[in-house]
Amino acid sequence: MIPTSPLRPAANAVAGFLVAAVVVTLPWIGMGVVRLLAGVDTGAGFQPAYLLLVPALALVLGADAGAAGRLRPGRPAFLWLAAAVAALALSALALVRTPGMIAPGDAWMRYLKQILQIIVMAGFVALPLAWFASAGRWVGLCRWLGWGLLFQAAYGALQALHFNHPQGWFAALEGLFTSNPSILSGSEELYLGGGFVGIPRLRGTACEPLYLGSYLLMALPWLVLAARRSRVARAALAAGVVLLAATWSRGAWLAGGAGLGAGLLLLRRARIDGGGGWSPKARLLAVAGVVAVLAAVALILGADALLLPLRRLVQSLDRQDWSNLTRLYSMQAAWRAFLLSPLIGVGWGQFAFHFPALVDPVGLQSQFAWPVVNNFPLQVLCETGLVGLGVLLAGVVALARRTWRKAARGEPESRLRAAAAGAAAVGVGVQLLTFSQYNLPHIWLALGLLLAATRGEGEVDDA
Repeated sequence: MIPTSPLRPAANAVAGFLVAAVVVTLPWIGMGVVRLLAGVDTGAGFQPAYLLLVPALALVLGADAGAAGRLRPGRPAFLWLAAAVAALALSALALVRTPGMIAPGDAWMRYLKQILQIIVMAGFVALPLAWFASAGRWVGLCRWLGWGLLFQAAYGALQALHFNHPQGWFAALEGLFTSNPSILSGSEELYLGGGFVGIPRLRGTACEPLYLGSYLLMALPWLVLAARRSRVARAALAAGVVLLAATWSRGAWLAGGAGLGAGLLLLRRARIDGGGGWSPKARLLAVAGVVAVLAAVALILGADALLLPLRRLVQSLDRQDWSNLTRLYSMQAAWRAFLLSPLIGVGWGQFAFHFPALVDPVGLQSQFAWPVVNNFPLQVLCETGLVGLGVLLAGVVALARRTWRKAARGEPESRLRAAAAGAAAVGVGVQLLTFSQYNLPHIWLALGLLLAATRGEGEVDDA
């Protein structure tokens, strides 16, 4: 705690700046800061938000007398956290039965790295819980998300302009934003009907379109909330919707539909109009914008281009498409790994070691150097067993009940925040059914924002 009162305003100002920097740089996951500055690959993937998190959280806890108290879990949360720790610890027992083809040292090192990763991600949950204690700070959140998304839109536009014809300066810029060795850069062109169709898939600084889509699902509900009063938020919202479409990520689209449905349901629960206070003029402009974008697409790419999204979704049923097969084979191996140890799993972080022995031979070519499950709940089941999945489901149910209750209580703005946080969490969570790289900061910030926005009656909400 910073003891000297005159220093606290300055510390709070710096803390606010750092929190804003964390929010803006959430999707900059492709940038490896240590590698850029020191030329050393630590293998840890230190992206900007990781490094900004530490001083931001330290200053928030030091400058705000109530921040530490807001992080103190109640009895239900404490019991859930204890159960989660127990599930991860129990999964380590599986490592003593590690097959001979896996070096015990490698297995334990992977386990410990993944435990450390969870601890870092917990920091992104703690930050919004400690910081967003007043309505004014929530306004700042929407502003920072808006500027961060506008940057992604501008960078995505550059990717589209330089598709297949990168200029030297843009290639250097791409090298900057793809310098994190732990994040793969790919999926640059839309694959449809058995071949590439010459249309770029925008991925922003997140390197992968599906990761950018996940970030957008977290940000867009908050921009809907802010768009009632802010032109910047309206511009960011429009750009974000276009950017989400331009990722061509089927998982993000479907999850976005789930998030939208959850948001509308929560708004109805809150007895607030689904437009969230938008004026008739704003709604008319939104409809006109959609029509203008569709007309531009038809004019530039031809009328058939309007059917491409439907064809892209139907592609999900193609059993010859390797994008689908990659997921199917990884899930096949994960299920078989679960059957090896149903109660406690094969060990947290251990799936990739078991993948070659469990997948069908043809599935060996479906993965990159380090196989992933491509379904986060299935990863939890595979690596921590029924114990871990039970803990995860209990947490999801508790959060759903907490959000449902909060949506009907408190001031209108408080209920709107609960609806926005719930929609964002549902969107991000549903997309995790199609990929399992859980170490993306925005996923955990979405969880922290949900917890902060749904504080109980006895907790700090509006100061």
